[in-house]
Amino acid sequence: MNVLVIPSWYPSLTLPFSGIFIKEQADAIASLCPDIRMIVSTWGFDDGSVPVRQPRRAIASLKWRLAQKHDQVRERDGVWEVFNPCLNWSGRLAWGGMRRLIEVNRRNCRLAAARFGKLDLIHAHVSYPAGHVARILAREIGVPFILTEHMGPFPFPSLLDATGRPRGEIVGAFNHAAARIAVSPPLAASIASFDLPHPMVIPNLVDERRFVPGNPSGEKFAFLTLCAITELKGIDHLIKAIAVWDPPAARFEFRIGGAGPMRKEYEELARQLGVADRVRWIGAVSREEAPALFRDCHVYVMPSRHETFGIVYAEAIASGKPVIATRCGGPESIVNESNGRMVDVGDVDALASTMQWMEENWSSFSPAAIREDFEKRFSRRAVVEQLSAVYRSLVVQ
Repeated sequence: MNVLVIPSWYPSLTLPFSGIFIKEQADAIASLCPDIRMIVSTWGFDDGSVPVRQPRRAIASLKWRLAQKHDQVRERDGVWEVFNPCLNWSGRLAWGGMRRLIEVNRRNCRLAAARFGKLDLIHAHVSYPAGHVARILAREIGVPFILTEHMGPFPFPSLLDATGRPRGEIVGAFNHAAARIAVSPPLAASIASFDLPHPMVIPNLVDERRFVPGNPSGEKFAFLTLCAITELKGIDHLIKAIAVWDPPAARFEFRIGGAGPMRKEYEELARQLGVADRVRWIGAVSREEAPALFRDCHVYVMPSRHETFGIVYAEAIASGKPVIATRCGGPESIVNESNGRMVDVGDVDALASTMQWMEENWSSFSPAAIREDFEKRFSRRAVVEQLSAVYRSLVVQ
């Protein structure tokens, strides 16, 4: 079976973690299902973005484009990537936006068929732009397409029409897909609230070989937060909650890993609130470094304002760690009484008391039980079994 994956987001030189969960899903399917050939359509993504109001970034994209070759086919971790470079700019300008994405994916589709034979199925990730592109190409080559939605909040405000409904390309993608998937129950409900077909729920996966339980080292009780340092992740609420609790610096440490535009502002907030001595800013963390950080902490905490899924929560429970999360969408389908606690978004007092309670009751959580629950729901095999069943139901061998 030849499956062409069309991602809206995918790792690139500019943004190496963008859509990493899409790549890791394709890797897992290729590894566990040898009869399914996973072929990903790639075109540079953020590397080829030309923001006309950012001349330096635009020049960097032009240099990138000049260095690329057409019609490349390359294998990575058992997944085949077909690549043609594409510069992309606003659809409000001539030959920008969706038209360019459709054309480059059409070329990649032909390249994949020429190399591997007839394509059996297209799997699009995110309704816009990939879902719209997949609908067009699936009709052209006469195959079904699957749509997995990751977008949250759904849809992005920029993708609403004048009446407050998802724009036509999104509606068309959902109505014409042979199967529709959402990565969490709240996302599925949000999609259905727009009178779109209610998707089935299949979560994102975590590679259980990389994230494994381990014992914390050091004398301090360590809370870990690992994310992009943006307003969305609620780091300001975390810092304020630390100040409300005011645990002694000699016994507690809050490790915040990641990079982002809000870091300096949040460092200043920690200084103003008198908790800078309890917060350790780790900085950018690679995919290779992340598992060790999870193993070496006691508790994972991230008080996000919104999550469609929240892959880091699943990585934490894969590591046998209890989690503190907010009721913000995705975490509700990951966190339960056996692996953590939840608070409302923005409730700083509740977050403070929950962190204190977690330290006092940490030993009551079983790393083995947390890990077992993870394996049943979010491991590669658990998720791939569901996805491959959908694939096989749509392709007659």
